[in-house]
Amino acid sequence: MQDELRAVAEGLAARLHRAVAIDDPHIRLLVHTSHDENVDEHRVHSVLRRQGSPDLVEYVLSHGIAAAEAPVRIPALKARRMLGRVCVPVRCDLRLFGYLWLIDDGDPVTDDELRLAVEAAAAAGQVLHRQQLIGDLRESRGRELLRDLVSEDASIRTHAAAELARKDTLPADGDVVVVGVRVGEAALAGLDGAATELDFALQRAVRHVTPVPALAMTRSGGHGTLLLAGTKLPSPQALRAQAQDLQSSLAKALGSNEVRVGVGPAVRGLLAAHRSHVGAQDVLRVTEVVPGFGPVVGYEELGIYRLLVHLPIEQLPVDAVPAGLRALIDGDGDGPLVETLETYLDEAGDARASVARLHVHRGSLYYRISRIEEITGMSLGNGGDRLVLHLGLKLARLLGLLVSPPASP
Repeated sequence: MQDELRAVAEGLAARLHRAVAIDDPHIRLLVHTSHDENVDEHRVHSVLRRQGSPDLVEYVLSHGIAAAEAPVRIPALKARRMLGRVCVPVRCDLRLFGYLWLIDDGDPVTDDELRLAVEAAAAAGQVLHRQQLIGDLRESRGRELLRDLVSEDASIRTHAAAELARKDTLPADGDVVVVGVRVGEAALAGLDGAATELDFALQRAVRHVTPVPALAMTRSGGHGTLLLAGTKLPSPQALRAQAQDLQSSLAKALGSNEVRVGVGPAVRGLLAAHRSHVGAQDVLRVTEVVPGFGPVVGYEELGIYRLLVHLPIEQLPVDAVPAGLRALIDGDGDGPLVETLETYLDEAGDARASVARLHVHRGSLYYRISRIEEITGMSLGNGGDRLVLHLGLKLARLLGLLVSPPASP
C-alpha cells in the first residue's frame, strides 16, 4: 500500500514539477517526493521526524483543513520561515484520511494544477481506505487468535499458536509476556467512549513496542490484554516504563485514576502464553481488593498473594482467618495493632526494621506485640503461630476485612 501511495505522489509531482507530500489526519508524514524547489522548515522537520513541529501543526490546523472538502491555501508564516502552501484534503466516501500538500510560495498553484491535485488526493484516499480496511481485517483476526491463545482450552491454544507462527505474526519459540489492563466500573460508567479509549490505548501500545511483535484485544467490562512476543523482549525496566505509559495515557484520556495494569511473568514460547496471561489477571485480581499496590504491578511483586489468589476465596470457611486474629481485627480494625502485627511479620520479626517502618519507639513496639499476643492468644515467638497469623492477615486482605494499606517500607 505504501508503494501505491508513493506512486500517486510521484505521479502528481512529475506532472506539476513540484514537490508533493501526503500526511495522515494527525499531520504525520506518510510519503514525500523530492523536486528542484525550495523547501521550508516545516517540510524539513516533517521529513526528518515524520511530523511537523507542534506550533506549525497547530497553525495549519487552525485554517479549518480538518473539515474542508476543497483545497485550502495556507498563508506563509514568515516568523517561523514557513512558506505558503496548498492543502488538499485526502478523502474517500467523505471520510478524512489525510492531506496532500503543495508549496505555493512565489509560484502559485494554478487552477489546472489544483484540479490535478484534487484527482491525486482522491486516488490517495482510495489507497488509504483500502489500507484501513485490510488493517481492520488483520487486526480483527489478530484479536481472535490472541483470545484463543490465552484460552483455558489447551487444544484451542495449540491451534492459535500454530496459526500465529505459520503466518509469521508471532515467533513460536520466542519469549512472551502478557500485560493486563482493567478500567474501573466508575470510569466506564462516567464516559460513554471509555471502551473505545481502552482499545485506542492498546493499539497505540502495539505500535510503540515495535520492533517487538505484539497483539492486543479488549473484552467487555473494561478488560484489555496486550501480548508481546519476540526473540528478545524489552528489559524489565523498559517493559515497566511502557506499562506505566499505557496506564498514565489511558487514565488521562478517561479523566480517571481507576486504571490498573498488571504485568504477567515472562514465559518461553507461544504455547505458554496463557501462563503469563493468568499471572497478569492474578495481579489485577489482587490489586483490586488489596490496598497498598500502585497502578502498575508486576507478577513478582505479589509475594504471598501469588499463592493465595488461587484459593477459592469465596468458598473459604469462616475460620480460614484464625479466631484470635479475627478478634484482633474486630477490636482494632485497621488500627495500630493490626498495622504493627503485619509490619512485624513482613519484616520477619526484625524489631529494628519494624520500628523504622512504623515510626515508633522500640518500647512502643514491644508493648503492642504483648497486646497482640494477649488478644490473639498466640505467640509471636512461635514459628507456627507466626505463620498462621501472617497467612491469616493476607487472607483477610483478600477477603476485604482490611481496607487500609500496610505501613510503607
